Amino acid sequence: MSKAVADLIYPDLTKNYADYEALYPIRTEDDSVYTTRFSPSPTGFMHIGGLYAALINRILAKRSGGTFYLRIEDTDQKRQVEGGVSEIISTLNEFEIQFDEGPANETEDYGNYGPYRQSRRGEIYQAFAKHLVEEDKAYVCFCTEEDIAEIRKKQEEDNCNFLGYYGKWARCRNLPEEEVIARLKRGEEFIIRLKSEGKDGQTREFYDEIRGPLTMPENIIDTVLIKRDGLPTYHFAHAVDDHLMRTTDVIRADEWISSLPIHVQLFETLGFPVPRYSHLSPIMKMDGNSKRKLSKRKDPEARVHHYMELGYPVKAVIDYLLTIASSEFEDWRKEHSDEDITQFPIDVKKTGVAGALFDPDKLDNIAKNCVGAMSGEEIFETVSQWAAQFDEKLNQYISANGERFQNSIPVWHERRLDVRRWSDLMNFYPYLYDSEFDNCSCEIPEKIQNNRGDVISILTDYLASYDSADDSDVWFSKIKVIAEKYNYAVKMGKYKKNPEDYRGSIVDVASYIRFAITSHFDTPDLHQIISVIGAEESIERVSRFLEKLKG
Repeated sequence: MSKAVADLIYPDLTKNYADYEALYPIRTEDDSVYTTRFSPSPTGFMHIGGLYAALINRILAKRSGGTFYLRIEDTDQKRQVEGGVSEIISTLNEFEIQFDEGPANETEDYGNYGPYRQSRRGEIYQAFAKHLVEEDKAYVCFCTEEDIAEIRKKQEEDNCNFLGYYGKWARCRNLPEEEVIARLKRGEEFIIRLKSEGKDGQTREFYDEIRGPLTMPENIIDTVLIKRDGLPTYHFAHAVDDHLMRTTDVIRADEWISSLPIHVQLFETLGFPVPRYSHLSPIMKMDGNSKRKLSKRKDPEARVHHYMELGYPVKAVIDYLLTIASSEFEDWRKEHSDEDITQFPIDVKKTGVAGALFDPDKLDNIAKNCVGAMSGEEIFETVSQWAAQFDEKLNQYISANGERFQNSIPVWHERRLDVRRWSDLMNFYPYLYDSEFDNCSCEIPEKIQNNRGDVISILTDYLASYDSADDSDVWFSKIKVIAEKYNYAVKMGKYKKNPEDYRGSIVDVASYIRFAITSHFDTPDLHQIISVIGAEESIERVSRFLEKLKG
């Protein structure tokens, strides 16, 4: 092609490719300083694999003293969702993955290498596409969708090993310049394609920082650079953006490995230095006897929002992802329990080629320890914020009983590690937090049913002896008296030695009272529970349950 064709395509560009090179200078000459990015599409909830990639990109950049930026790849206008950019930003913020440059909200950016959304970089792509047309490295293609379908059909009939727009099948590649100009002047729709120099059947070695050398076929397809709507394809935008934003390392999902030949070819054709590429293995799950990738459509745990909804502590999710990324992280975390994760010396080469299997039990264990290490003040603030967004019932309770909620935290927090996520609070402790809790709604368990007479007597005596002024020791001493009255062993050693001499033990007596108040046999300290729900409420519950037994 010629400058005449290029000028006819883009007659009104105010800057050329050289102007943009000058506008976005090299950030540093130091190869040890990383510039990385996270570049999602605003198409809905973020996948956990995306959060995983963003986390690794951020750590590598910050550890090296470099830059981590957010770029929005929104050239596929049909797939976008309203508020998609805000969703990405808020999710990253929620998980404390801060970026140094990028979109501040749906409309504004910050940083010197923007715009940071591809839909606003149209003239930049056009300037580089125009340059390639001028140098005869790209060309105008007038083929319609019907033409492409016809080409594919003929390729299938000829049993071609490779389907696509290349070689003899590339109808517009060698059109005479005069014809191109005439058709452009007639207003025919067009796209711009790369004039690939790849050879059919020829392979080339590419390098991946995780996988090492990869031998792959050269790209032979005359890839579309600019679509009919004037926006670039992902491939072309990727090359132009990563170059101008001076990305040193492209760290992304391994689904993009197949695109490596075209991406490297684009960098080289454009005369750009090729960044280092690292392709992260996916997070997997068992499906029957085989492993597969986590699917946002099939698996709730694939959606980052899932962890937000359940109320997993942010630190727990991040730490869990880093155990997937590096076998060295757990030992590092033990020695650096309070360190920011950007201080972890992650080595992307050690992230592994095989996809890590998602382990919910391990996440839960990390989360339990994370909750256990939090102070009561931290829990109060974090749970209050979470409930306001995700749990209306708990939020109403906290709003109406803030001090009471704060006093309840030690009940389940001290000496226990059963809470993994904030949604556990209402599930495990409805007798503390559910204003509609009904201690008589469940069926009478067999243990109580079989000892109904004893339980009625024990609960009757408990009500008669209860005094809200009693401290824990006095309260329990009264339960011992009741136990002895009905021949329940107070000393467990004697009971274990001669169980046949007793109707049960003090543990059984306490469990009857516990169940009457909480509808559970296994709870934290019962006297603490009573102190939280209040003497009046606890007496009412025992009375209601007693009436149910008598009825």
